[in-house]
Amino acid sequence: MIGAILTPSSTSLFAAVAAAHALAVMSPGPDLAMVSRQTLAHGRAAGVRTALGIGCGIAFHVAYGLFGVSWAIAQFPALLGALKLIGAGLLLWIGSKAIRAQPQPDLLPSMNPQRPALHDFSIGLVTNVSNVKAMLFFIALCSTMIAGNTSTALKLALGGWMILATALWFSLVAVTLGHPRIRAALAASAHWIDRMMGAILLALGAAMLISVVI
Repeated sequence: MIGAILTPSSTSLFAAVAAAHALAVMSPGPDLAMVSRQTLAHGRAAGVRTALGIGCGIAFHVAYGLFGVSWAIAQFPALLGALKLIGAGLLLWIGSKAIRAQPQPDLLPSMNPQRPALHDFSIGLVTNVSNVKAMLFFIALCSTMIAGNTSTALKLALGGWMILATALWFSLVAVTLGHPRIRAALAASAHWIDRMMGAILLALGAAMLISVVI
């Protein structure tokens, strides 16, 4: 199994896919906006939990992209529309809450230690699973870079790497934005940042909703 991954051609493919994934995951989109908003509004732990949910959401895209489950979307076009509607609803709901954020002059943005961990994780999971950008990336990636004769071992290695790399990247974003000094520096303008993130989420949700309707 390891030998199938360490051949020169397999190593080159792994490096190319990892590089393409890195560029995609670091580019702005719903995932980045959601982690940033969650971290600034609820703290580092909430941001990391959201990041882990996003990382696990990648497993869904890995499944249909690398192992042929994409036929389901081809056979049932309504499935893609349903996923878009779920994603749009989530983005619009959270965006509408964030855009109404109020100033908290004497406090850091709200941070509830009793906040349910599953709630933040679920937000990240649903955000990524319904992320059209991620869907299109994996479809394009698997149709252009990964051949039908690519070994199962290499596919598993690629899938595992992309799940791990995604979770680590967004966790790094959460840890950085959630650092006490950074959050303290942003405290005075936290409600404006939250409103800006809310506007971005609303715009992304509206664009996703329009793509389903039109």
